[in-house]
Order: sequence, then structure tokens, then C-alpha cells
Amino acid sequence: MQDCLAVARAALAQAQVIYPDLSPHSGHHGFLTDWIALPAAYATPSGGRAGLAQLARQWRDSEATIMLSSEELSRAGGPGGYADLDALRSLFAGYDILVLCVLRDQLSFLQSVYAEIARARLPPRPPDLVGEAVETGMVDGVFCDYGRLYDRLRQSFAADEIRLLDYHAACNAPGGVLASLMRYVAPGLAPDIYLPHSPVGQANVSPRALTIWAALAVAGSALPDARLRAAANTAFDLEYAPTRRATIFTRAEHRTLAGRFDPANEALCDRVRRLQPGFSLTSFAPAPDLLWREDLGPAYWVRLARRLWLDPERAAEPPPLTAAQG
Repeated sequence: MQDCLAVARAALAQAQVIYPDLSPHSGHHGFLTDWIALPAAYATPSGGRAGLAQLARQWRDSEATIMLSSEELSRAGGPGGYADLDALRSLFAGYDILVLCVLRDQLSFLQSVYAEIARARLPPRPPDLVGEAVETGMVDGVFCDYGRLYDRLRQSFAADEIRLLDYHAACNAPGGVLASLMRYVAPGLAPDIYLPHSPVGQANVSPRALTIWAALAVAGSALPDARLRAAANTAFDLEYAPTRRATIFTRAEHRTLAGRFDPANEALCDRVRRLQPGFSLTSFAPAPDLLWREDLGPAYWVRLARRLWLDPERAAEPPPLTAAQG
């Protein structure tokens, strides 16, 4: 979504929709570095808050709509910090503000967080991830209890300044998530201005989480290297087919998550339906052929071992000498 908006930046500006440029990044994490501990690559020369203040001054007396996009805006705290929404609102005093928040079912959201953590450090075990989510309503400093996220937003914004979108409904709507958001940002804007004119792949797609878990199980207390991850993926493709849906959770863990979050989601929907009649959140409905963590059987692990043994780089090496050969 952010990549599409960055590509369409000039055309959007002609339509009075300003999507700020923080190249080389297409999103706006760099505006939040004064509050959130982000990688140094996102830092801007003058600092995030100063950049927001300059942006607010530049467009304050115009009819333009400024569109900011960063998933880090929903960070709830912990070591990573959180965005100061009161300060953000103060910087844009005098502007009409609309907060758009896309919410994904907790089972697939937690799995995505697990895969994201595993890019850089050891993630928590799936049972521990479930336990943290159920007990605290958060995971890795991010809200997974969306009622609590809504409460946090309401501390800084009025109810009529917030719109929630169901991720799965938005994905299946014409134009997908981006068009669903832009209907709020610029209702009269033709979708062909910001939607790609040729097929493009999705960016930042999480890798298959269950094979990450399998590779971690083999690696033990270290992050698996590229060879091990590739072997885990190839073994899965061979044993179950590349298109088979899978989850790092067990059936029992799914029941635990559903028991905790389905009622919380419905309570949130009841709260927001006054402004968004008919709003609902998609519950995670397992596909009949979904592969759960407990379904990884011996045949998969044998294939994984074979892939490691048959790895071309390893196969090119001569076998070690035995005592008899020495």
C-alpha cells in the first residue's frame, strides 16, 4: 500500500492529497523516531517531530489533505516506546483529523508478528505468544486486544475522528485495502490515480511462519541461517504443496485465542456501530485443510533432514575420512 502511494505521489499531489516523501522508505516511520526506538535507517536529518511540525506549517493554510501511514503509530509501549498521539494532535492543531485503523483477526495477526520478530531475533514460543496475548492483550509491544487500542485512540481523538476497517473485508473489496482507505481520504478520487496500472507483487510479505518455527526447532537457541530456512520451506512444499495454508498454532491454542478475543472483538464492534453501522470484525475461520503445528509429522522432518543433507554446497564437500580410510 505504501509503495503504491509513494509511486503515485506526484499524481496525488495534483489532486491535493499530500503523501510526504521520506525516501528511500515508502512509509512514514521516520516521523516517529523521537518517540519510538526504530532502526537508524529510518532517522531523518532534523528528527521526526521537527519534520511533522514543518509539514503542518507548510500545508496549514491550504485545502490539501496530508496522508501519513505507519504501522508504528499503533505501538503500545514496552522497550520500543509508543507514539505520543497527544503531541501529534497538537502539532496538527487546526486540521481536521481522521484516524484510519485496519484490524486483522488475532490468529493471523499474532502469526505475522511472530514471523516479523524472527527476522532479527528469537521469537517467543507459540504457547508463550498465546499466553502473553491472552493475559495482557498485547504482543511485542503492540495491541492485539483491539478494544484497548481503541481506548488508547480515544484518549487523543474523538469517536467521530476514528474509523476502523476490517482487514479481510478490505482485502476483498474492489481495489483492496488501499482503495478501502482512500474512500475515506479522498472519496471523489479516481482509483486509477493511486492503484498500479500493471500487476505488482506485495511488499514486506511475511514468510511462511510454520516453516520458520520448524527451522527454529532445528537451530535450537540460535536463529536459523538461510540454508536451514530454505530447507524447511522446500520440505514443506514437497510434503504438503506450496499453496497449503498453515499456522504455528495448535487447535487448542486457537480455541484459547478465540475464547479470549472473539467476545472482545464483538464488544468493540458494538461500541463503534453508532458511527459505523453494520461494522464487524472477521473471526479466524480455519480452512478445512489448514495445517496446524501438531500436524507436522515424521515425514516432514525426514524431508527436512534430507534437504540439509542434499544441500548443493554441502554435497560438493568431500565426506570426512573415517579411521579406516585414514
